[in-house]
Amino acid sequence: MKLPAIALSLFAAAGAHAVAPFTESFDATSANWFNADASAPVAWDAPGQFATTAFNFLASPADSTPAFFRAQDEFNSSNNAFAGNYISSGITQLTYQVRHNAPTPLSFFARFAGPANFPGVAAVNFAPVLPNTWTTITVNITDPNPSFIYEGPIATFNSVFSDVGHLQIGALVPASLAMQDISVTFDLDTVSIVPAPASALALLGLGLAPRRRRTMSA
Repeated sequence: MKLPAIALSLFAAAGAHAVAPFTESFDATSANWFNADASAPVAWDAPGQFATTAFNFLASPADSTPAFFRAQDEFNSSNNAFAGNYISSGITQLTYQVRHNAPTPLSFFARFAGPANFPGVAAVNFAPVLPNTWTTITVNITDPNPSFIYEGPIATFNSVFSDVGHLQIGALVPASLAMQDISVTFDLDTVSIVPAPASALALLGLGLAPRRRRTMSA
């Protein structure tokens, strides 16, 4: 996957606020997480207590990277709990749980960017997420991380993670779904940011224990 390189001047990170360990469990609402085209909040599944949205692949070429869930500072997603300076706050890990009903396994990514949205970095998990299976994905927010794909030469670990304004979760479009009139449902739950070490014991102590079992790392 090759993400676009966009030459924008770096924004000042001095004003980025501290970030506390946090889990969005979508217990009551979809918490102002927005959909793929940023036009409206995603839906909330009340019985299961998770965020959910539908996406049609008709306009998506192979290897494109649509973001199905957007936690962005301009939307006040999760009361902006995911926005701020991850480096000074010691945030070293993101975990999230996803499920989809596409007819094929999908590779998911999490994208981090500043309030201006570029430049950013995508943490790609190429291990396939099987259909209809809740899967926990872990992103280690460390430098270096071989799963990180930076957008252009001006995107660096420090420039992105010192002032995160946008967290976006999506998937790589496989050739079998590209430009197809196929609508797929995507579900999201238990999105967590934690400092090191993010051991199972630490997660339990913070009340961040994953709800489902299948896990993978990026």
